[in-house]
Amino acid sequence: MFFLRNNLLVKKTVKKSAISLAEVFGHFTPIQEERVANEVYRYDLLLQLRDLRKQLGLTQAELAQKAAMPRTTITKIESGSYNPTISTLLSLASAMDKKLQLRFI
Repeated sequence: MFFLRNNLLVKKTVKKSAISLAEVFGHFTPIQEERVANEVYRYDLLLQLRDLRKQLGLTQAELAQKAAMPRTTITKIESGSYNPTISTLLSLASAMDKKLQLRFI
């Protein structure tokens, strides 16, 4: 019973203090909105890279060896703490027998 009461209390507290994304983005300038959109896009690309690696059954160490780079570089790229160069992305694509496509649209 105590857990249920606390759980309801937590839900009510969170509901009172939470704001929607629309409210957050409503206070962003157009430049800030663009920066957020770019970060979301960048993160999506990192997830695609990680998912492709896993889909191919490669560990980070195996991909690193195939791409001739340290495993820690793969870890940093996938976690978003390292911003890879186009050359690095091309090496990773080649190591996974894929092509990298970049376009300005």
